[in-house]
Amino acid sequence: MRAVLNKWLFIVYLLGSGTIWSTVMLLLYPFVGRSGRYALAASWCRALVRVMRVLPGIRCSIEGLEHLPKEPSIILCRHESTWETLAFLGLFPRRISFVFKQDLLRIPFFGWVLKGLDMVSLDRGSPRQAHVAVTREAAERLSKGDIVVIFPEGTRVPHDAPVRLTSGGVRLACATGAMIVPVVHNAGKVWPAKGWPTGAGHIRVVVGPTLSPAERSPQELIHDVHDWMQSELKKL
Repeated sequence: MRAVLNKWLFIVYLLGSGTIWSTVMLLLYPFVGRSGRYALAASWCRALVRVMRVLPGIRCSIEGLEHLPKEPSIILCRHESTWETLAFLGLFPRRISFVFKQDLLRIPFFGWVLKGLDMVSLDRGSPRQAHVAVTREAAERLSKGDIVVIFPEGTRVPHDAPVRLTSGGVRLACATGAMIVPVVHNAGKVWPAKGWPTGAGHIRVVVGPTLSPAERSPQELIHDVHDWMQSELKKL
């Protein structure tokens, strides 16, 4: 009973604080620059991570941050739940820009804030046009010093699902020359791909060693990312 109560208290906090904080951020947006907007969003995400420890009892840790290169790079990450889209801004010490579906911009408050954060939107129309547009936008964010985060499986997947990568993230790295950083986690064990947190647990995020597009072919890169992800997921 207590676990159920904590779950619903967390949901109320998430939706309530998200709406209030989004309103505050939108009011402040005209007076702060790109860095200030990101700092406001990251501060809410860090608070959310702390609240998760108390209400649903979800703790988290991140390993391998020493692998992040100093220069802008591309993170290829497993997408298992809503958790990573909320927590990553609070966990990673560098500014990150998600590649997200353009449809999300239409969501009241959340979409408006997302637009102000100047990340990379993906219009799922023609694959060729989408790749060209994302490459251009991602290159702009990389030039600003961002780490671009891509979910190479294209959608949310259960934690125990086999790794199936699309080539978009690797092609983007080859087009921009940015280093690839593979990342896995086990958020799906406590926060499923669909729905809300199921209870207490420990989410581990593992950052892998960088891969250079200058030293490998696209096929080799996909193979190396796939094998590393598959191997690390078995340990989580």
